[in-house]
Amino acid sequence: MLLAVGPGIVLAAGVIGSGELINTPLQAARFGFVLLWAVLLSCVIKYFLQVEVGRYCLVHNRTVFEALSPFPGPRLRQTSWLVWGFMLGWLLAQVGSSGLVGAMAGLMHGLVPLSSDSIGSARIWAVLVVVAVQLLLWRGLYGRLEKMMIGLALLLSVSALVGLVMLQGTPFSVSGADLWSGLGFSLGDTEVRLAAFAVISLIGALGVSGAELVVYPYWVLEKGYGRHLGPRDSKGWVERARGWIRMLKVDAGLATLLATAVTAAYFILGAAILFPLGMTPAGIGVVDQISSIFTESYGPWSKSIFLVSAMATLLSTLLAATAVNGRIITDFLCSLGLVDRGRPQAVRKSQQVVQTAFLASVLSLYLLIPARPALMVLVSHYIIGVAGTPLATIAICWLAFRTERPLRMSRPVAVLLLASAGVIIGCVVFGLAVQAGLIR
Repeated sequence: MLLAVGPGIVLAAGVIGSGELINTPLQAARFGFVLLWAVLLSCVIKYFLQVEVGRYCLVHNRTVFEALSPFPGPRLRQTSWLVWGFMLGWLLAQVGSSGLVGAMAGLMHGLVPLSSDSIGSARIWAVLVVVAVQLLLWRGLYGRLEKMMIGLALLLSVSALVGLVMLQGTPFSVSGADLWSGLGFSLGDTEVRLAAFAVISLIGALGVSGAELVVYPYWVLEKGYGRHLGPRDSKGWVERARGWIRMLKVDAGLATLLATAVTAAYFILGAAILFPLGMTPAGIGVVDQISSIFTESYGPWSKSIFLVSAMATLLSTLLAATAVNGRIITDFLCSLGLVDRGRPQAVRKSQQVVQTAFLASVLSLYLLIPARPALMVLVSHYIIGVAGTPLATIAICWLAFRTERPLRMSRPVAVLLLASAGVIIGCVVFGLAVQAGLIR
């Protein structure tokens, strides 16, 4: 089973990026430990949703959009309103990818400035970063670099966990009271509306967001899990399907544990170091400023290692985002009848065109707004939290009860699934009500 683990880790590698390196430390810097509960909840609560969307698409060998074609309600071009709503939120949320390009450009400017004008230098680096990503995808070179990139991302993740231990020997040590203060489901005493914004953005960014929930089946199907089931009318098909569903649970569980541990470590480091210093990272040097969570734990020598690992992590995230956009937008075009799902060559061609268009669009948006990469990332995560995650939650709950009965979830799991959905949607509605001034 461990040898077959893959889709969840691929997903986790994409998740561990702008959420952990940018959003989480920024919220910790602003609010301290008070929102620790939102970080942990955002990571853990989506486990059952991830398993159930994987279960349905594995058993029926369909993507999410393909499976949602009979969803109740109005349709446009034979495509459900739910898919249209999700895609609208998805496209608006791509502003975060522009922020990701900006964060990488600012990081490279800090390492190798190309001019005395920081904004101009960052713009040049943004173009170079996007061109590099396009070349890696065009020439198929990313596969050769993938293990190195994942290794550097894991180095950064493990470093955050070890940094928590080393932090205890510094003036920024974390106490049990600090951690307990963050588990009270509170928004704090000040800036309540901003805290509500933060909670929604954390729900959108951390763990497996609505975007990643829709993407997970692509990696499950491409990993080949469905191919091992054989014909549906063959002997032992149900038993084989149950075995691969158990594999999904292990895969999703490991990804959830990894994402939760790393995300919590980044948040605690940010709350312990950035918040007392009154430092709220911003501008093109946002990642460089966040490096203080490592320099205060390990010492100044660790900054260069952090920046190199952070660059690898962000680059891996941008590559994953580009590949995901190619798949999800092509799947949407297939649902509209604009691309023939039955012709693999047409699907691959569409994915390549979409990837190039995606990179060109996020670069153009960053060049228009070069000084606010962190804000772009936060707005993106907020949009996913408001639209993407709730819509994906509704869709998955509907699909879960349409899985064939011999392979459907048990009643206790169904209760946990619905409870998870209720908590996610409840947090989003509560956050919006606080922001609107309906709850004080």
